[in-house]
Amino acid sequence: MVKVSFDLESLVVDWVSFNLEGLVDSIVIADRLSKYFISHVLINDLPGIGFHGFRKKYKVSIHQSTRSKGYWIGTKIIFSGENASYFYRLIQQKRVNWKILKLNRLKLSDSNFNYS
Repeated sequence: MVKVSFDLESLVVDWVSFNLEGLVDSIVIADRLSKYFISHVLINDLPGIGFHGFRKKYKVSIHQSTRSKGYWIGTKIIFSGENASYFYRLIQQKRVNWKILKLNRLKLSDSNFNYS
């Protein structure tokens, strides 16, 4: 049996997003991810709050929809480009503590890969 990995296939994680059904405090999510990422929060497509970190290179976008524009009610957590690759490396190194999110409704919604 051949063992396949992203490294062997020269694949790079380019996009990872999660959905959270229902209203969740997006500021709490941003705070809990702030150890590794600069968070940008949008509520109904309007800027909410941004967490700044002068020594942090990587970003996460948190989009919350409250149905005010007829959309689905919930929160998307989005890692794109090099931010997604970094998030994946954190997962590989077992540095992501999923318990800090305390989000039993967290679902992987999308992931994209490309060849390096």
